[in-house]
Amino acid sequence: MWGYIILAVLMGAWIWYLVFYFQYEKRDVVSELRKNLKKANDQLMSLQDEVDELTAQNDLFREKTTELLEKNDELSDVVAELGKYYVHLKKASEKTAELSKYLNEPDDEMEEKLETLSENEKNQVKNSFF
Repeated sequence: MWGYIILAVLMGAWIWYLVFYFQYEKRDVVSELRKNLKKANDQLMSLQDEVDELTAQNDLFREKTTELLEKNDELSDVVAELGKYYVHLKKASEKTAELSKYLNEPDDEMEEKLETLSENEKNQVKNSFF
């Protein structure tokens, strides 16, 4: 029985030595893989931080875009109203120009009527004074 125990201990030691030897032999590969895993985890964390930041910016841009679209709708309504007022002002300007044209042209009929009116007024003033 002691023979089996000793044999088991020797075989365990032999297996442990083989595992240690193979692990020690590939130690550079394992350390490089660990470094690469650490770098990959760091990159993953930084990318996750960037994704979170970009998501927050995207939400902010969506809110601002919505606000700007609402303001754009309001400004479109204002521009439409101003367009209506512009049309009315343009018509009024045309009418004013036409009226100004008529006022600047001498009208013989009007002058005769004004002269007869002024003569009538002079006569009335003379008659009322005396």
